[in-house]
Amino acid sequence: MKKWLHAFPQICLILLFSLIGKAFVAYTHIGIPSSLIGLALLFFSLQLGVVRLNWVEAGAAILFADMLLFFVPAVVGIMKFPWLIGVKGLFVLLIVMCGTGLAMMVTGVVSDRLLRVRIRSGEVKTHAAAKNM
Repeated sequence: MKKWLHAFPQICLILLFSLIGKAFVAYTHIGIPSSLIGLALLFFSLQLGVVRLNWVEAGAAILFADMLLFFVPAVVGIMKFPWLIGVKGLFVLLIVMCGTGLAMMVTGVVSDRLLRVRIRSGEVKTHAAAKNM
């Protein structure tokens, strides 16, 4: 319970960036999903030091740990459209898998770079082999 009480304001801050992204997309009618705009705004805010990592770290960890639950409604929604499971479904599956793979690669690269920065700054202490990255 204490973990959730600590993380709740952090999740609200992450949600605020998502809502700012949603407002930006509604105002500009840009063809980029609002969640990506919000995520980019959060990323740049972290990079510029406007938002500190410890302000969102615990909330992001909880959201990341429960990420599978966010995909269940999407899978249930697909079951409502049987044509998605047929021949066209293979094409859709290929697109989804490529998109997921790309998202995983980008997430891995960004996480690796952020970890390297934190190691170099001394924020994260690790063994000697990791410091030689």
